[in-house]
Amino acid sequence: MPLITSPFKTRARTIDHLGREQIADCPTAISELWKNAYDADADEVALHILDGEQSVAAIVDNGFGMSLADFEEKWLTVGTESKIESEDDESENKRKYNRQKQGQKGIGRLSSAALGHLLLLVSKKEQHPYVASLIDWRIFENPYIMLHDIAIPSLELGSLEELHSELPSLYESLMRNVILSEKDKSASALRLRDAWQMFYEFEKKEYFKQNKNLDGFKSTYDQIVTQSKLTVFTERVINTWPVAKGNFETGTAMFMVGIPDELEDQLVLESITEVNDATGRAKLKLLETLSNFTDPFLTKKEKEKKNNDPFSCSVVAWNGQLQRVLVGQSREFDISDLEKMEHIVDGDVDEKGYFKGTVKVFGQEFNDVVIKPVRQYKTRVDSRFGAFAIRIGGYEGKKQNSSMPEELWEKVDSNSVLHGGLRIYRDGLRVMPYGRDESDFFEIESRRTRNAGQYFWSSRKTYGRISISRLGNPNLKDKAGREGLMDNRAAILFREIVINILIETAERFFGRKSKIREEAKADIAAERAEEKAKADRKKLLKNERNRVKKLIKENQPSLFAFLEELEDVQADLVNGEDITNLQQAKELKNLSNRYNENLKDYSLSPIPPSLGTVKEQYDEYRSLELQAKEVVKRLTMSADSAIEKHTTKSDTDVARSQFNTNRGYITSKIKKMAAEGRELLKTELDRFEQLVDSCNKSYDAALSELLQDLDLGVVSPADAMKKIDLEYQKQEIANAQALKPYISALSSIRNAIDLEGLAIASLRESNKWQQEATRLNGLAQLGITVEIIGHEIEGLDLTIGRGLKDLRKTDLTSTQSKLVDSVNFAHESLSDKWRFLSPLKLSGDHTKTDVTGSKILDYVNNFYGEALERRNITLKTTDSFNKFSVYDSPARLYPVFINLINNSRYWLNVKDEDPKEILLDYRDGEVIVADNGPGVDLVDLESLFTLFFTKKQRGGRGVGLYLSKSNLALSGHSIRYITSPDEKCLSGANFGIKIGGLLK
Repeated sequence: MPLITSPFKTRARTIDHLGREQIADCPTAISELWKNAYDADADEVALHILDGEQSVAAIVDNGFGMSLADFEEKWLTVGTESKIESEDDESENKRKYNRQKQGQKGIGRLSSAALGHLLLLVSKKEQHPYVASLIDWRIFENPYIMLHDIAIPSLELGSLEELHSELPSLYESLMRNVILSEKDKSASALRLRDAWQMFYEFEKKEYFKQNKNLDGFKSTYDQIVTQSKLTVFTERVINTWPVAKGNFETGTAMFMVGIPDELEDQLVLESITEVNDATGRAKLKLLETLSNFTDPFLTKKEKEKKNNDPFSCSVVAWNGQLQRVLVGQSREFDISDLEKMEHIVDGDVDEKGYFKGTVKVFGQEFNDVVIKPVRQYKTRVDSRFGAFAIRIGGYEGKKQNSSMPEELWEKVDSNSVLHGGLRIYRDGLRVMPYGRDESDFFEIESRRTRNAGQYFWSSRKTYGRISISRLGNPNLKDKAGREGLMDNRAAILFREIVINILIETAERFFGRKSKIREEAKADIAAERAEEKAKADRKKLLKNERNRVKKLIKENQPSLFAFLEELEDVQADLVNGEDITNLQQAKELKNLSNRYNENLKDYSLSPIPPSLGTVKEQYDEYRSLELQAKEVVKRLTMSADSAIEKHTTKSDTDVARSQFNTNRGYITSKIKKMAAEGRELLKTELDRFEQLVDSCNKSYDAALSELLQDLDLGVVSPADAMKKIDLEYQKQEIANAQALKPYISALSSIRNAIDLEGLAIASLRESNKWQQEATRLNGLAQLGITVEIIGHEIEGLDLTIGRGLKDLRKTDLTSTQSKLVDSVNFAHESLSDKWRFLSPLKLSGDHTKTDVTGSKILDYVNNFYGEALERRNITLKTTDSFNKFSVYDSPARLYPVFINLINNSRYWLNVKDEDPKEILLDYRDGEVIVADNGPGVDLVDLESLFTLFFTKKQRGGRGVGLYLSKSNLALSGHSIRYITSPDEKCLSGANFGIKIGGLLK
């Protein structure tokens, strides 16, 4: 029989499979196209997302660009071998940088299909005309079309001005793949016509299956035809490309229409914390992926080596002419932050798997650390993993166990969502998806679930990266869909080596078994004990203030009566007969002694260093006490003078009488204190015995069910032992926290240490910081306002700056140039002042004036009017609120209303049910701010106005209501949350502000 040979036949759908369907998500697609810009020798690449009748995404760079031949022979050739393509580029393009090509499969360009169904590609190569092409990726979704039947239109342009006039011809040529002329009887045309008809019937059938009717059905064919009639590639869109504005000579731009929801979500003006979960997650994912696209953990020396190879990436969202930089040059977490972390592993791994480097544990560095591989590796050329670098940082999950300052720990912990995770970088560019929550390539979380204390490392408590290179690690290749490294032997060994380093560092330095950790924890415990002492002093101050307040309330009436009695006795002495004998003098002395003892009962000592709101009451009480002391002093002096006058040398019984009297007073006092002390000791001994009994029983109680499960065979002995070990550690800590304070206190008493006196003395030291705390309160209030408007100011500032920069490039007269210089100088000065004032500024002028409901409404509308309108939220006021007026500082009141309206806005968005209403009312001396959102849970009412309490899923600081209450209190006002249904204005959250100022 004759030999038959047959070629592969390729359907157009293959392009769709290799492009859109291979890419996991939008950030991954963007990162692929950014890598293409890197391969094209670009200094900078940017993603612009522009709103409009149809939103447009643009990825623009200043690489060496393409000629028409490059586009047809390389860009449209799928699967070009990267080495061959690299050699061709070297011979044809003069490269500025010695970069290793990142593209491996020759399909990265197809990622653009995941960012929009219609692509306009424009490129400019040195000494070549512009090239433009138009592609609708939906054509490739038709499973009946053969790939060789599709013709992609392209043309050359002498200048970009020609692009708009040539776009119709590009559309017309593109549509010949969809709308076939009846006159065209070629085999290709017949196949295309039949393919679209079959696809139409297929889509209609599938739509009917799912919806049971054809209402709203629109075929892919109809969608493509409709799109061709719209004008979307406007001058505003094209000018996002720096080449179009004349900033660079060469580069490539990809303009995409029909962008996915993940990119549409970036155009939402509200911050991540103010939008629903789906939008918030999309914004968070893009920011997390692209803000860390290039390696942020390079040292200064490493950066200097790359100084002649800059590559900057940015993402800009355009709302009208407002530009918001979502990803820019500044980094929130980089090498400087990593170096401040308490745990660091930094070193190199050679080709045999040996780690050599530095390890930092709780801030203490250990140099020349060597970690051997678990075994000797025998590899071939095609399985060699190659040398790589590792630089990772970690921190303690509990603040009280950390050696870092509280502020640094909080910064590191808050940044972990966006910047945490162990990532992989190849030649300085991120390899996806490593470092994301869903990727556990190094089995960090898997080990942690088995024994968190032993294995230490946690995905979100870890920052850093592993650095590989294409030349040094040629066998660590990406999968086609960029969902990680290919599972070849090199990748398996690479992972095994990294896992070994993580396990070894945990065992030797960071984990529960480490002696270094045990010693460091002792020092940290001492520091935390000091911090606890500060907290105890604060608690003591509060108790002492309450004690003084209580005693003043109890003693002041009797002290006043006692002073009147003393003044009556004094008046009798002044106006009565003189003392004529010793007996009368003795009686007066006994009376003054009794009064002196009685006066001691009115003493409030010891007095805390700061009395707060009790100060005024204390001053009044102290004045009465001092008056009484002065009268008793005069009585004592009169008695002593009379005794001296009427006593001879032989009258020793007078002195003995005084001795006996004083001894009687002392004995009485001792008996009284002894009885009180014995009662306290008896009560505390009973409580201590109960506590000991509880500690003894809690270990058995906690594990009783586990032991039952063990007997029944429900849990394995190995798992049971792990849980028993974990419970033992918990009980050890709990018992120490419960019993050691008693032992420490009793030991101090045995050593004659006055705990109360010691604590109060230390309180005096902290009193000088009270004024500083008040200032910080004002700064925090400003911070809330800056946080809300800061990103808008930054966008406006950037827009003005770019506009002036573009204006300079136009043909200006000398007069116009001087005017532009003057405006630019003023803009730069204003920008400098704004940047200086925005992070830190006193909270405003506190001059009092008439603050009316109408003024408050105008202020709120200026602040939030557009934002409320965008979210379909109605702000209403009553006549009584509009007419209400109070004489107070606007700087005290306005921020309160801004915070309450902002809270209502957030929770109304979370509920997301129309109608959304906010009401401002005034009744019975109280301003009401109400909404019809979900309201506040009753269990949260106790903590509602406390510092750092928040229920917001993301971004909430928990300071707004606390500062609102503090600000109102400064003017004598108060705020409460209304729970009674009869008092509520709307069904959701209702806050009442009781006005204590001067009303009008």
